[in-house]
Amino acid sequence: MQINQFSIPFSIPEDKIDDDAAFVLRRLHRAGYEAYLVGGSVRDLLLGRKPKDFDVATSAAPDEIKELFGRCRLIGRRFRLAHIWGQKGRVIETATFRSKPKKSDGQSIIWDDNEFGTVESDALRRDFTVNALFYCLENKQILDFTGGLDDVEARLLRTIGDPTVRFREDPVRILRAIKFSARLGFLIEEQTLDAMRAETALLARAAIPRLYEELIRMMRGGAARQSISLMAEYGVLELLVPEIFALIPVDDDELVIGNLGPLLSSFDHYLSKKSRVPNSVALAVLFWPLIQSLISEGFTYRGPQHFRDFARHLLGGFYKRLAVPRKTQESLVALIDSHLRFHRIMSRRAARGSFSRTPHYREAFIFAEIRSAAGDLNQSTYAQWKALTAEFPFGPQVKKYRRGWKR
Repeated sequence: MQINQFSIPFSIPEDKIDDDAAFVLRRLHRAGYEAYLVGGSVRDLLLGRKPKDFDVATSAAPDEIKELFGRCRLIGRRFRLAHIWGQKGRVIETATFRSKPKKSDGQSIIWDDNEFGTVESDALRRDFTVNALFYCLENKQILDFTGGLDDVEARLLRTIGDPTVRFREDPVRILRAIKFSARLGFLIEEQTLDAMRAETALLARAAIPRLYEELIRMMRGGAARQSISLMAEYGVLELLVPEIFALIPVDDDELVIGNLGPLLSSFDHYLSKKSRVPNSVALAVLFWPLIQSLISEGFTYRGPQHFRDFARHLLGGFYKRLAVPRKTQESLVALIDSHLRFHRIMSRRAARGSFSRTPHYREAFIFAEIRSAAGDLNQSTYAQWKALTAEFPFGPQVKKYRRGWKR
């Protein structure tokens, strides 16, 4: 690879790089292609954080990638990505370099982003400078076309190019800015922040499934409390989850209303130990204060069917607004319902046994742990939850494999 003015010598300890990612990079290099670690993994390694994923960008086309790797599956319709199953079981997402798409006259939002390009064009089409760094394992070089290294050092989040244009191209970048700021503890650069505030309403035009995906990522990213606080501050929570925003007084920077802040902090702490939880638990943490508020105002629990009907009306707007999957809706309602009638469940062994066989049994206990750590569940009730799991242990979790994979 020819070294240019954007290549900076920088050796990342190889034991910090996932073996499967290194395997993919080296095989692509041996085949004559450019290949780099890219994005969040490079950023996190520079910050001394353990990356959640190791993504690869390469000059190889999707079909060429597939020819090199036996355990490879191409996904996507508009732009094909390669999912490569590494030697140690990790799936390495590998993408061909893309270029910044050309927009039709009069369009601001990008709907098509599927043109191949070079490593530089791939960097310039990304959202934030700190996510546009490429690391070459062979030459121990970081490629920085956007000033991302300086921003990582300054702990600053900045868009690549004019922030107003970038948010209009893809309004979901507003949510991503909040997510990265909360998760990394980065300040948002002033012009980027001004554009975020000015363009928040554009989120109403974004692809609904992506809004749900980013909300879940914020909740499950280990910084849920700070994410929700920033969403409230920047006008995003009011737009996406007004049911919760309505509970938060203007001067409530600590999110104490309905125990929301402590629940979110407890959830973040739980994730630091367990790393993953079902989406229904994340949403239960968010919506439980709303249920508490309604109970304090006189809502009376009248049984599971009544609560399901009630929840359908209460959360129907949220479900539609973010296209929440039906399975997650059902799990969320069942989980909350189990907490509302827990003492009734515990009163009879048959009821306890029946509850232990429901698909949300484990999730309900996880939520009990989170509530207990937040001071939202008294110790005697939490002791009953633990006694229940001792009486009826959880069944084994079955590992699922994606259809089409060869093991």
